[in-house]
Amino acid sequence: MSLLDEALDASECVISVMGAHAGEDADTIFGRKIDDCESVGRTFWVAKSPKARPAQVQAVCRSGRGFVIFVEPASPGGARPTTESDAAAEYSPDRVGWLPLPGGLGPVTGQIDDSATALVFDRLATGVDGTLDLWEYADGSNPDRPLRFTLGLSTACAVRKDTSGHPERMKSRYRRVVAVARLAEPYCVWLR
Repeated sequence: MSLLDEALDASECVISVMGAHAGEDADTIFGRKIDDCESVGRTFWVAKSPKARPAQVQAVCRSGRGFVIFVEPASPGGARPTTESDAAAEYSPDRVGWLPLPGGLGPVTGQIDDSATALVFDRLATGVDGTLDLWEYADGSNPDRPLRFTLGLSTACAVRKDTSGHPERMKSRYRRVVAVARLAEPYCVWLR
């Protein structure tokens, strides 16, 4: 079974709208992160979203293997590029004990402030051929609500649930999948 098939079969996952970051295009970022997975065994993906905080992502992974599905924005330019490129040096799954980022890891950059977090992967695949139906997912923190993305909120924990009849569902239902990742322990961490 392919990594994408595993992710699509999961009852919970993280879905992220992919965009440019600090002057790098998606292919460059994905290539760098794939290199991390191959050389270091994992990578850290900065994702500052109130809908994918460490405790939420860790909970998704408690029930089994966790995945991140990266999708295109609804329209070209629909994902606001991140402009910050501060470098993180340490991570913590709980904000209590802090560890240095692994040696040999490529830069982990973004707006590194008190709310900075990162998803942790051990596998990342691009060139996947798939489409995601957003109406098949609900908001992971409130399953009675449909999954919704807005500028500044492009990553969210999601649960499998038919939201096609919900009046607040996303207008753009189908999104092309551009990559898929497998989350690795500790799954999501705080950065500094």
